[in-house]
Amino acid sequence: MRASPLRILLLVGLLVLFLLLLWALLSRGGNGGTESGDEPTAEVDAPATECPVATPEFFTVDPVTSPTDQLTQVITVDLGNGETITVTGESGTFTAPFDTFPKTIEITLLPNTIHNLTVEGKVKEVAQGECVYGGYVLSTTTDRNGDPLIIEQNSD
Repeated sequence: MRASPLRILLLVGLLVLFLLLLWALLSRGGNGGTESGDEPTAEVDAPATECPVATPEFFTVDPVTSPTDQLTQVITVDLGNGETITVTGESGTFTAPFDTFPKTIEITLLPNTIHNLTVEGKVKEVAQGECVYGGYVLSTTTDRNGDPLIIEQNSD
């Protein structure tokens, strides 16, 4: 029995259609280029580098002495991965590099003045491959015990 030319043409067409569909499915990862209803895309984006979440840096200030009759006071600060420390109050702004651990920074006090201190610690920026950590500033107005950083200077 001989197949008619129309049947041969129909079978070849179906085979070509099947191969085109198979190629389309395989070239899109086997899911037709869609995931959960997304539209198919012409190109595949490279996955973004996922950086691990950084551990927060610790930042503490030792309690201050108040009241005091002294015109200076040493502020002691602990900062993980520290770059600089800044102490701001009524007598001015005092900045020092975080080059020792813990860092001590001497500030001057105005006579007969209540000094409300703000201590800031800048965390070093560190790159690990494509991931960048740090580069931010932590700030506090309380010591490690939760008490306010207030120094009352009394000169008599």
